[in-house]
Amino acid sequence: MKGSRAQKSTARKSTAQESTVASAPGPRLWASMCLVVLFLAVSCSGDTPPSRLHPEENVLRVAVPSDPRSLDPAIAYDVVTWPLVRALFHGLVDYDDDLNLVPWHARSWTISEDGRTITFKLRQDIQFSNGRLITSGDFAWSLERILDPATKSPGQGFYRNIAGARAFQDGSADRVTGLRTPDSETLVIELVHPDLPFLYCMAMPFAYAVPREEVERRGETFGRHPVGAGPFVLADWQRGTRMRLEKSPSYYRADEVRLEAIELMVGGDETLHMMMFERGELDIASVTATGIPDADFIRVMKDPVLSQRVAHQPLNAIQYLSMNTEMAPFDQVDVRRAVNHAIDRQRIVSLISDRGILARGVLPPGMPGFNEELEGYDHDPEKARRLLAEAGYPEGFTTELMITAQSGIDTKIGQAVQQDLGEVGINVEIRPVTGSTRIEATGRRGAVPFSTFGWYQDYPDPSNFLDVLLNGNRITEVNSTNVAFYDNASVNALLDEASTSTDQEHRLALYREAERLVVEDAPWVFLYYPQMYLLRQPWLKGLKLNPVWPIRYELMWIEP
Repeated sequence: MKGSRAQKSTARKSTAQESTVASAPGPRLWASMCLVVLFLAVSCSGDTPPSRLHPEENVLRVAVPSDPRSLDPAIAYDVVTWPLVRALFHGLVDYDDDLNLVPWHARSWTISEDGRTITFKLRQDIQFSNGRLITSGDFAWSLERILDPATKSPGQGFYRNIAGARAFQDGSADRVTGLRTPDSETLVIELVHPDLPFLYCMAMPFAYAVPREEVERRGETFGRHPVGAGPFVLADWQRGTRMRLEKSPSYYRADEVRLEAIELMVGGDETLHMMMFERGELDIASVTATGIPDADFIRVMKDPVLSQRVAHQPLNAIQYLSMNTEMAPFDQVDVRRAVNHAIDRQRIVSLISDRGILARGVLPPGMPGFNEELEGYDHDPEKARRLLAEAGYPEGFTTELMITAQSGIDTKIGQAVQQDLGEVGINVEIRPVTGSTRIEATGRRGAVPFSTFGWYQDYPDPSNFLDVLLNGNRITEVNSTNVAFYDNASVNALLDEASTSTDQEHRLALYREAERLVVEDAPWVFLYYPQMYLLRQPWLKGLKLNPVWPIRYELMWIEP
C-alpha cells in the first residue's frame, strides 16, 4: 500500500478541525482554538482518561492531514485511503488474520494445472449500494478499466499478465481477451504465464468491483462520489474539512457491522491530532503510517496507562529516499552511492525513537527472500566526497528533496539528510507538500529528482517490492510505481524470470540476486524498516492490526 500504502507510502506504501460541527472555523478562531487545545492537552495524562464527547454514539472519529486523492479503487493507492476504499467497496478474495487468502465475493476458485487459468465462482447475494446485483461482468469490466490507459491507474502493472492486456493497452484490441464471463456468476481469468502472486493481486483494492453505469455517469468525479458494495457508503465529503461514511443498509452482512458511521476530520498535523485524542475528540491518535506521533512516542510508551492502549505490528515495509535515475546528477551511479555513504542512517533511526531497523537492502526481514548477508552502505562521508569528485562533482551540487509536510518523521528525516549531505558539499532544498501531491508528482516522469518515500506491502511476496518498485519494464509516464525510474536490463530479466517460475526456491534465489544488483546500483538510500504503533481510546473495540491491512474500520465499534 501502499505507495506510498507506504505512503504505500510508504509505501507498500490525520486531521485538524473540530469534531462536533460540520463547517470549519475561520482562521483567527481556529488559531484561538489551537491554543486552547494545546493548553488542555498538555495538562492531560494517561492517569486521567479523557471523556468521549459523544459517548452514546457508535461513530468512529479519526483525523487525516489532507483529503484523500480519490476514493476510486482504480486510483487510490496509499495506506490512509485504502482502509476507506475497503469500507466502501467489495472484492473477490481477502486475507484472514493469518494472511491466508479466503473467499469474499467469490465463494470459491480453481486454478488450472498449468497455472494459467483461474476460475472464480461468485456469490449471488451481493449488490452495489445503488441496489443492483453484482455479476461477474462487473469484475471483468473493473479489471479492464484498470488496464485502460485513459484511467491512469497506478495499479495497471499488477494485471498486465492477463492475456490480451497489452494488446488492449496499445490499442490493437478493443477488449481484454483473457477476461471471460461464461455466466453471471463465473469469472475466468487467463494469464499469459503462470503467476504465483496473481491471487494476491486480486485481493488488492484495485480489483474491487465498481458499477459501470455510475462510473460512466460521474466520469472523472467518480472518486468523489463512489458507489460500491462495501459495509459503508459515503454520506458527505466537504473537502478540506470533513468526510462521513455511514453504514450501508444494503450490505450483505450488515448485521455484522457494528459502527453506525465513520467521521474523518481533514486537516492539521500529527501533533494537533494527538492533542485532540487526549481530549477525547478522536478515537485513534493517528491513522497515518506514523501511528503514534514521533514527538509523543517515548512519553506514551513510558506511561503505565497509555502504553496499555498501544497496538503494535511489525510491518513488511521500507522507508527510503528515492533518487530519480533519469535526472542529473542522479543518473550517475557514483553520485547515488555517494549519497548513500553520506547519510547517517543510524542517527535517523535514533531520531524516530528507534522505531525502525536499519535497512541494508530492499526486502524487510519478514518478507520471503530476505537476505541477511547484504552489507548495504556504511556511513562514510570521506568516501562520499571521493565518489562525488570521481563523478565530476568535486564541489557538490544543489538538489531538492520532496517530503510530506504533515509528517513529523518526514520532517526529521529531511532535516537530517539536509545536514548530512551538506557536509559533503550537496546543498539540499527541502520542499514540503501534501501526501497526495507527493504520490502524484513522484510517479510522473522527469518531475521529482529526490524524495522521501515509504512502501508497505500489498501482498506477502518479494515481487511486491522488487518487481513493482524496481522493474524498468513497469515504468510509465504517470502514476509510475517505480519512482526512481530505475531500469537495469539484468535486473529486469531476473525479475521477469522470477515472475513466471512456479518453483518457490528458484524464485527466491532470483529475487536475491536482483536485490544484490539493485543495492550496487543504489537507486535508493535504504533507510530503515518501520514498525507501526497505534494508540486507541479504551472505548474503541475491534482494532486488529494486520500486516497487509493495518487498519480495518469495518471490524471496529465503540463500547460506552
